[in-house]
Amino acid sequence: MLVWLAACASLSGAASLWTAGSRSRIADRRAAAPGEVVTILVVQQSTTSHQAAHETGKQFSASGGPGGGILDFFPELSLSTDRTTAGAGRTSESTRLTDRISGVIVERTPEGNLRIEAKRSVKLHRDKLTLVLTGLVRPDDISPDNTILSTQLADLQVESSGRGPIPEKQRPGLLSAPLSLLW
Repeated sequence: MLVWLAACASLSGAASLWTAGSRSRIADRRAAAPGEVVTILVVQQSTTSHQAAHETGKQFSASGGPGGGILDFFPELSLSTDRTTAGAGRTSESTRLTDRISGVIVERTPEGNLRIEAKRSVKLHRDKLTLVLTGLVRPDDISPDNTILSTQLADLQVESSGRGPIPEKQRPGLLSAPLSLLW
């Protein structure tokens, strides 16, 4: 009987579905280690507004009587100035970015947070558009399907840039750039 049990034990170890590197079939499979992929749902919206006004006024007045002695040829002098300025200005800007981009966990910080980097470049005809996103995320904020909202990333940095004929046409020309400094 002992020989039969020993034989069964050695066979069960050789035919096992589980190996030392296997992941559990029932445990959470969220990304949590460097090199694993996370999908970031980018939902960023920002609106800024600034308004300013000013009003200033200055008055100056001076007068004098007729000159005496050798200065009698001067008539009575009078001088008066009045200056007022007023101005108002308003600026507003609104930006909205919605996207879905996959990134890679590049580091686990000593505090246990994960640093994520994502980059995507798309070339359409002669235009190249690049989106780069980096940030820190808590492992608990990653959903079971390995997605996370961009609003849950700390130290979020989003950079969008483009090269090609379309972005170049949006830049000011050689003459309009210096003229805009004057006006």
